[in-house]
Amino acid sequence: MVHSTDESALNAARDEERARRSEVLLEPVPHLEWSLATEAHPPPPEPATPASLRRSWIHRATEEQVLGLYRKLHGSDRRLPAPWWLRALDRGEIESRAAAFEIEDEVHHVLSERPGWVFVPWAGISEAGFWEYAPSDRAPMMMPTTVVLTDEHRGWLSVVPAHRDTPPLPVPISGMPGLVAALPQIETW
Repeated sequence: MVHSTDESALNAARDEERARRSEVLLEPVPHLEWSLATEAHPPPPEPATPASLRRSWIHRATEEQVLGLYRKLHGSDRRLPAPWWLRALDRGEIESRAAAFEIEDEVHHVLSERPGWVFVPWAGISEAGFWEYAPSDRAPMMMPTTVVLTDEHRGWLSVVPAHRDTPPLPVPISGMPGLVAALPQIETW
């Protein structure tokens, strides 16, 4: 015969075991965590400059926190979408996020002072946007000449000439001095 206190203890143990088995186990989803870290809060009302797009956690948190999360989530497959400067910073090729922001702002300043250049704010996740040369957007071209920021070389800038079908290979530019020197030629493409 089982005593009522023994029966209560046995029932409590069974209930606890059932509850433990039915618990939902949640594991973090790296891409969701990264998506939240790169999402602009609040979204810019009218993004007109690269600086106006810097509203997400990766732009405001300390550089160490941003690099730490990026490295933790990025893993060995290197497929996490990230801005050009964060990839360069992760590899130690650019000295700081602030230096990258200065490059973005300087490119914007130079191109916005020249007639025909338009800043296009929609780019990849947390990217600074890109610049199109509006006069090159003419028939038979399908895409105008475009200046983009990149981590593929240490000049940090590439130009994609206006094209009809298949995009040509981006032309590497040697930083701001190279861009300023090449603009007269670039604007003829």
